[in-house]
Amino acid sequence: MKDSDYKEVLDKISTPIVVIISNQGSSKKKNPSKSDFEENFSVHFMNESFENTYGDLLKVGFTTEECVSRLSKEVDWYKMACDCTETGEMQEKTFYSTHANAWLRVHMNSTVSGFIIISVVSIDKDKEREQQLLRQNLRLAALTDELSNSREDLKKRLENINFLNEQLEFIAYHDSMTGLSNRQKFKLDFEEWIKTVKEEGEKFGLILLDLDNMKLINDAQGHSEGDDVICHTAEILKRFKNENFRVYRYEGDEFIVMMKGINSQDTILNAGDMLLEVMNEEGIDFSGGIAICPDDGETSEDLLKYADMAMYEAKRKGKNDLCFFQSIMRERFMEKVAIQSKLNKAVADEIFQLYYQPQFDVATNKLRGFEALLRWYDEETGWINPEQFIPIAEETKLVIPLGDWILETAISTLKDWMEKYNFNGIMSVNVSPIQLKKPTFIFDLMNLVKKYQIPTKNLEIEITEGVFIDNKTEAIMILNQIRDMGIGLSLDDFGTGYSSLSYLQMLPITTLKIDKSFIANITDKGGVEANITDSIISMVTKMGLDTIAEGVEKEDQLAILKDINCKNIQGFLKGKPMPREKCEELMHNS
Repeated sequence: MKDSDYKEVLDKISTPIVVIISNQGSSKKKNPSKSDFEENFSVHFMNESFENTYGDLLKVGFTTEECVSRLSKEVDWYKMACDCTETGEMQEKTFYSTHANAWLRVHMNSTVSGFIIISVVSIDKDKEREQQLLRQNLRLAALTDELSNSREDLKKRLENINFLNEQLEFIAYHDSMTGLSNRQKFKLDFEEWIKTVKEEGEKFGLILLDLDNMKLINDAQGHSEGDDVICHTAEILKRFKNENFRVYRYEGDEFIVMMKGINSQDTILNAGDMLLEVMNEEGIDFSGGIAICPDDGETSEDLLKYADMAMYEAKRKGKNDLCFFQSIMRERFMEKVAIQSKLNKAVADEIFQLYYQPQFDVATNKLRGFEALLRWYDEETGWINPEQFIPIAEETKLVIPLGDWILETAISTLKDWMEKYNFNGIMSVNVSPIQLKKPTFIFDLMNLVKKYQIPTKNLEIEITEGVFIDNKTEAIMILNQIRDMGIGLSLDDFGTGYSSLSYLQMLPITTLKIDKSFIANITDKGGVEANITDSIISMVTKMGLDTIAEGVEKEDQLAILKDINCKNIQGFLKGKPMPREKCEELMHNS
C-alpha cells in the first residue's frame, strides 16, 4: 500500500493521530536500539485532526528525541515502542504536557513487523476533571470523549488500522506479480523451521526451481509471454501449498519449495518428481536442485547456494530434471572460483598460448591446414584443460577479449607462414557464440584481414551449434557476411547437439567436422557409427561440403574413413596439437 493510501484513511479519522517511522527503512532486528529509536525514528505523518487540535505541538520530521521534549520526558517512550512491537498489544500512557498545557493520553499501536508506530493522542482540556478521572481509575483516562461516545466508531477506526497493517504485511512478504510468498517471507519461515530442526531433530528439504529456456521464450514471444509462464508456474505451485509444503517466488524465473518431514531423500525427490510431471503436462520445463537441512547446511544462505549448484548440475545434464546436492559439487564450485580468479589475470597479462593441430587430406596425405587451439599453462596449477576454463570465459564474457587475441594471433601466424614457408593451407580458428554476437565482430574481422593482407580463402572460422541457440536468424545473417568475405565456415561437433542434416541446408558452411565420438567406435563390428558416418559424408559431399573427421587415432579408423570417402582427417594418428615452432618444422621438412 502506498503512503497516499493510508494517509487518506487516517485523515478521515477524527482522533488525532501521529505516524512515526524509521528513516532507515525496515530492519532485520525485531526492535531498534534505544539510540536508533531516538535518532533514526521521526514523525512521518500527522492527520488533519492532530494538526487542527494541537497546531505545531509536533511537526513532520521531528525525531523521537524532539517529540519527547515536546510531550514528556517522564514517559519511557522507547519501552512503550518495544512492548508494542513485542506483544502486538496497544500500549497507553497518561501524562501532563507543558507545551500543550493539558493532560494527554497516548494509545500506541504498531504494525506486525514493528517498524511503523502509530500513536493515537487524546485530550481533555479540563485538567481538573482529567486529574480526578486519573486518580479514580487510570484505565478510564485512556478513553477520549469521542471514544466514550462512540464505541462503534472506535471499532471501525481500529479495523481500518488493522486493515492497513495487514496490507502492509502482505506487500512486505508477497510477490506482487504471482501472489506467492517472497524471499523475505522465505527467510522468516526458514528461521522458524530451523528452530524445529534443532529442538526436535526433524529435517526439511529445499528445492530451487529454475524454469528452462525462459530467454528463448522472452526473445521469441516477448516478455509478456514470459510473465504468463511465470504466473502459470506460480498457480501450479499453489495447488501443492500447505503447512508442510511452502512455496515462494525467489526472483525472476526461480522458485523455492520448502518441505517438512523429510525421512529420506526419496521423500522430497518424489514430491519434486510429482511437480515436474505436473509442470511438464502443462507445457512447463524446469531444472531443480535439492538440499537437505541440516545434512547439507543449517543456514538459508548455505542451503540456497548448494541447491543452486545442484540445479545447475541438472541443467548441465540436459535440463528438465532434479539433482541432489553432493559435496563434489562444492569442490567443483571452488575449483571454478579459483580458475575464474586466475583467468582474469591471465587474460589481462596475455599469458595464453596457441597450439596448432594439423589436418590432412585422406587421399593424398597432403597437409590441408591447421586448427588453432588455445592452451593455458599456469605456474601454480600447470596445464589447465580448455574444457575447464572456456565455459567460465564464456560465462564471464572474458571470451570476447580472449577471442580477439586468438583471432589476431592466428591470422598473424598465417601471414608469417605464407611469407616464410610458402604455406597455402587453411588456418581454422574457433569463434565462441558470444564473441560472434559482439556488435563489432564483422568490422573487426575485416580490419584484421586488411591489416595482415591475407587471402580470405586461407582463413576458416570454426563454429558450433551453440551459435544458433539464441537467435537463429541473426546468426545466419552474420555467417553469410563472413562467407561474403570469402572466408570459410566450419561446423564443429556435428551430431552431438540438436541439428540435423536438413538443418545444414540453411547454413552457409563450407566444411562439416564429424565429431570424434563417432570416430572412436567406427571400427566396432555390429556398431552403427560406421553407417551413420558413411551416410553423413555421402549426404554432405553431395551438398558440396568438405568433411573432416576428428579424433582419428588408429590406422583401421583411417582405412574406413578412406573407404567411405571422407575428405580430411585430424587426430593423434597424424599429429597432436603443437606449438608454432613444431608446426614450422613440419612445413620446413615437407
